[in-house]
Amino acid sequence: MPRLIVIALLTLFGSACSRTELAYRNADSLLEYYAWKTVHTSAAQRDHWQPVLQSTLRRHRELELPLVIAYLDLAARIVRETDGSVGAACLVDGALLLYQRHARLAVDLAVPLLAGLDAAQVEHLAEHTTQQHKNAVRRYHDPDPRRRKAARQKRITDRIERWTGKLNDGQRKHIKDALEHVPDLSASWLAYRAQQTNTLLAMLETGAKAEALRTHLNDWWAHRAGTSAETRQRWRVARHEFVQLMDKLATTLTDRQRKTLATRLADLREDLASFVSLTSQPVKLQPVPACAPHQTGAHPTAIPGSSEEHA
Repeated sequence: MPRLIVIALLTLFGSACSRTELAYRNADSLLEYYAWKTVHTSAAQRDHWQPVLQSTLRRHRELELPLVIAYLDLAARIVRETDGSVGAACLVDGALLLYQRHARLAVDLAVPLLAGLDAAQVEHLAEHTTQQHKNAVRRYHDPDPRRRKAARQKRITDRIERWTGKLNDGQRKHIKDALEHVPDLSASWLAYRAQQTNTLLAMLETGAKAEALRTHLNDWWAHRAGTSAETRQRWRVARHEFVQLMDKLATTLTDRQRKTLATRLADLREDLASFVSLTSQPVKLQPVPACAPHQTGAHPTAIPGSSEEHA
């Protein structure tokens, strides 16, 4: 998947604001490098892709980045406890919807490149994705259940501590207890990704047209189409349990942790706000249901879309 989505995730979940700013400032170079690494793009292909790349990044600055900043403002208000009517459910659903919008941009960015690959480049992409799959299996699906559970707990704890600083023993126990109820989706996620990747490679090998590629990637990246009913139900359970965990942890934050979280949110917002064009046009917004207590008309922190898209 093009690294535009990685930039989005850095924006939403990154801990080092300076790294996020550096990544965003050099997004065009990073994306060009990733395209070369993934499919061995030629100089001519990169030159042809440049207008698409620049247009997509401009759209991101004008349409998506203001929404990310609004999302960070909402998170900061919740952290300050100025309004207790919404919490983790709003932030989780908002993040999912922002991800979906970024996924659609990534499709727009990827299709022109993929539609022009030759046989050698498709083979290179197949080798690259095979290695990426092996790496993901090694990281997320250790065959030993106890090691896999311990690694999962460490990943979640580390991600939270990037924002809050070190957690205490009681908070770590909350995470451990919660993860007993959060389904481990790694096996189904890896299988789904492998299936969708194989479909994409088969399409490329048979010379599929751009619109067919666009449909497949939108279904995959933006909508997770083709997942089983069981997987969708497990995902809903995982979301519910994770929201419960975040709400519980929020009540246990120390003054130091709350200050650390507020500072990191503010620093990230300041870094990203410097990229927002003063001439950006307002985006038509729809509220996320989980954020509804905040909504009175077109509230500035509304996030576009509907959580039904992620059911």
